Amino acid sequence: MSLFTPVPASAVRDPGEDALWWRLLGWSFLAGGIVDVAFGIGILVAQERLAPVFGITLPTPRVYLDLNGLLLIGLGLIYFLVFSNPRRFAPVAVVATLLRFAGMALFTVGLFSGRAEPFFSNIAKTDAGFAFVHAFLLHKAAGSLVNALIRPYRGE
Repeated sequence: MSLFTPVPASAVRDPGEDALWWRLLGWSFLAGGIVDVAFGIGILVAQERLAPVFGITLPTPRVYLDLNGLLLIGLGLIYFLVFSNPRRFAPVAVVATLLRFAGMALFTVGLFSGRAEPFFSNIAKTDAGFAFVHAFLLHKAAGSLVNALIRPYRGE
């Protein structure tokens, strides 16, 4: 069974088992949200101190980095919504998971093309870790990413 294949209503499992997977999904999004909010705050308030620590060059104009910090905080807050009610916000979780995969790909291509500094390999690995965990938990909770998008309540 693929992550993208809808699961028939007849494949509904024990609701208690489903509840566990949804809770675990929520906790994984809480962890991702904390990482993104913390990183976003760091970008906004300490970019000049953190850049030499991470070995990165600050972009010019700095407004682009500020925007990245703001967007990371916003993304983290959206992750907190998923944590608050993973089943209700399952479609948001799917989009966020796909964005994690896209982030991983973006940083990986940047590294191999020479457009990104070595520190960004850490971000690629972090995005990959969260993306795979989120995708696995969405699959376990909803049956597939498609189900999580269109009918997060199995059997409906």
